[in-house]
Amino acid sequence: MKTKNILIPTDFSLATLNCVSGFLDKNPGQKFRVTMVHFLQLSDSISELLMLSRRNRDYQHIGSEFEAEIDKLRKGYASQLESLHAEFFYGNTIAVFKNFLDHLEIDAILMLHGHTYAKLTENSVDPQLMVQRSGCLVHTISAPVKPVRVERAIRVSRQELVLL
Repeated sequence: MKTKNILIPTDFSLATLNCVSGFLDKNPGQKFRVTMVHFLQLSDSISELLMLSRRNRDYQHIGSEFEAEIDKLRKGYASQLESLHAEFFYGNTIAVFKNFLDHLEIDAILMLHGHTYAKLTENSVDPQLMVQRSGCLVHTISAPVKPVRVERAIRVSRQELVLL
């Protein structure tokens, strides 16, 4: 079976990673290469364009918690994931985005239903419009709800304790 290349827009929140496990669970036996992509508009500044190849500072937005969760997914779904990594898309137009998709040989885009993508920088772009106009197959998935442990602290004074 052919390995499929999936693009997932991300703001490097754990919510965008949660949809990966849900998608993989719904597609057992299939192998995937998953690319998590944050969208940045291309600057008009000539000096910024000259420094584009040195955009290491953008990678500081990928938190250690996000990286740790990626490692867990790689280990937990090793039989299905050929690769899982994060990168940035720099561009303002659909044509540039289509070239990016072609370069990565993307088969489908996986969108997280109802997710509002946070702007990490002033150049961050909401991926919704580009994805809709890309002409690429788009799957929308709800992130699996992970159980949240709620602990409630009750503060009781000694007098109240004696009264009980």
